[in-house]
Amino acid sequence: MARLKLSLVLLVVLLAVSACGGGASSEPTAASGGASSAPTAASSGSTNAQATSAPAPTQAAAPADQPTAASAPAAGELQVDTSKLSKELHIYNWADYLNPEVLKSFEQEYGVKVTMEVYDNNEDMIAKIRPGNSGYDVVFPSDYAVEIMARDKLIATLDKSLLPNLAHLRKSNLDLYYDKGNVYSIPYNYGTTGLAYNKSKFSAPVDSWGAVFDPKQVEPYKGEVSMLDDEREVPGAALHYLGKSMNDTDPANLKQAEDLLKAQKPFLAAYDSSNVSRKLAAGEIVIGQIYNNNAMQARTGIDGDYSGNADIVFVVPKEGGTIWQDNACIVADSPNIYTAHVFLNYLMRPEIAAKNTAFNQGITPNADAEKLLDPKIQQLYKEGFAPDDATMKRLEWIVKNEKTVAFTDLWTAVKGE
Repeated sequence: MARLKLSLVLLVVLLAVSACGGGASSEPTAASGGASSAPTAASSGSTNAQATSAPAPTQAAAPADQPTAASAPAAGELQVDTSKLSKELHIYNWADYLNPEVLKSFEQEYGVKVTMEVYDNNEDMIAKIRPGNSGYDVVFPSDYAVEIMARDKLIATLDKSLLPNLAHLRKSNLDLYYDKGNVYSIPYNYGTTGLAYNKSKFSAPVDSWGAVFDPKQVEPYKGEVSMLDDEREVPGAALHYLGKSMNDTDPANLKQAEDLLKAQKPFLAAYDSSNVSRKLAAGEIVIGQIYNNNAMQARTGIDGDYSGNADIVFVVPKEGGTIWQDNACIVADSPNIYTAHVFLNYLMRPEIAAKNTAFNQGITPNADAEKLLDPKIQQLYKEGFAPDDATMKRLEWIVKNEKTVAFTDLWTAVKGE
């Protein structure tokens, strides 16, 4: 009987040890991940002119901004229903913004033929989309243009269930003033607008808009200067030079800006948003208003297109510049809504986002893509091709409201002269 009691005690002990034993505790389970670590909408972003709360590209994000595999949706990569894919997808985009190899790889993976046309500014793009039946499926409007297009029902509400790769984006680039909750848009690329110049042609570093507005400074470079073809960026630069906000709509200040632009016009080679980087790289112009990513392209070149110029420098003038974020949106009357979602989700794959950033030389909102970038790009960011903290304080978002229609009239007057 004693032996039987002892056996029973030993059996109970063995069962208890087995129940508490170890291997399972080292195996991750669904409970160890969870949506609590996934990016949520940021509280930053407003219509105020000063954008000090805008995303800072040169600093490492806080841990919550760095999505990992654990924070991605449980389903992982989108399970594409190939029976719903269209045969073609039509894109309307800025020049030199999507890596052609990325488009080819999308075609190969999904069997969808991709065509793309380019535009010079948001206003031209909106004018093409507004009447309907444009033939385009995906567009890339800047921040304020998203707000306009959403208000006017020109872009579709996004189905987030088809966009699991949103988990890779930084919170600081989401939920901004123009699309709270990212109902209509996903951030694609962000950056600044300033001046790029060939340092070998200038005796001292350029730090002011005076280099393109002061007649004494610009006279030696007559015919070798360009400004963007944009009704907000160009008057905005003039207003900054005059010490005003680029969103100032006071009639007297707008008249000053108009007179300044008309006086500048004889010195210009062109108003050009699409080819300024090529012309800088080739030496056709020596200084131009430009987006930071296009300035980097002028510096480094584009493989298979044109060579870069090591003397190209980018600066946000001391009087101020623009901060912007371009976004991918689906046209409201697109007949290829499902395929367009698949394409947007594809663009947010870290390796794809990194390829596009290496091509367009912008600043990616994709936290996991940033880790894959060439160190040479990171070095150029530090040289001024991306804003540091001090630069961020003198940047403004473009604001659109009922008063800013005045810029259309101003721009018409300048270009029509």
